[in-house]
Amino acid sequence: MHIRPYHEKDKESIISLSTRFNDIPFMDYRNREIMEQKQLELAENSIESSESDIFVVEHDGDFLGYIELIEDKDYFTNNAVAYISAIAVTSLGEGKGVGKMLMEKAEEWCLDKQCTQLMLDVFRANDNAINFYKHLGYEEEIVKMVKTPK
Repeated sequence: MHIRPYHEKDKESIISLSTRFNDIPFMDYRNREIMEQKQLELAENSIESSESDIFVVEHDGDFLGYIELIEDKDYFTNNAVAYISAIAVTSLGEGKGVGKMLMEKAEEWCLDKQCTQLMLDVFRANDNAINFYKHLGYEEEIVKMVKTPK
C-alpha cells in the first residue's frame, strides 16, 4: 500500500465513494435523498477545487480510500489549523490500516503547513468513526445540539 497525491484518474472513485458518508442513521429532520445529493456535491466540488489537498491510498492499482485536507483559521485564536474535510475508505480497504495511514498523512500535512491543530467533523451517529478517531487521540470539543420545535 502506498499513499500519493490525487490524480485525475481518481475522480470517479472519489465520487462513487461519497455514498459511504450516508451509511449512518440520520436525525429525523434530515432527508436522506438530500443528504446523498449533498455528499455527492461535496465530493465533486472538492475534486474541482484548488483550495484543498487530496491524498489517495492504493494497492496493486486498487483505489482504497482518500483524504481531503484544507488549511483554515481557528475562529477563536486565528491560528492556522488543518481541517479534514473528507476521509473515506472503500470496503476493500477496511480493516487494513488504510484509515490510519490517511490520518497519519493528515498529521504530517498539518505539521508541514505549520498548523497548530488538526480538526474534523463527524456525525454523532457514526460510532465507528468516532471510536476510530478517539483511538488515534482525538477529543470531542464542540457538540452541536439540534431540536425540531413542535
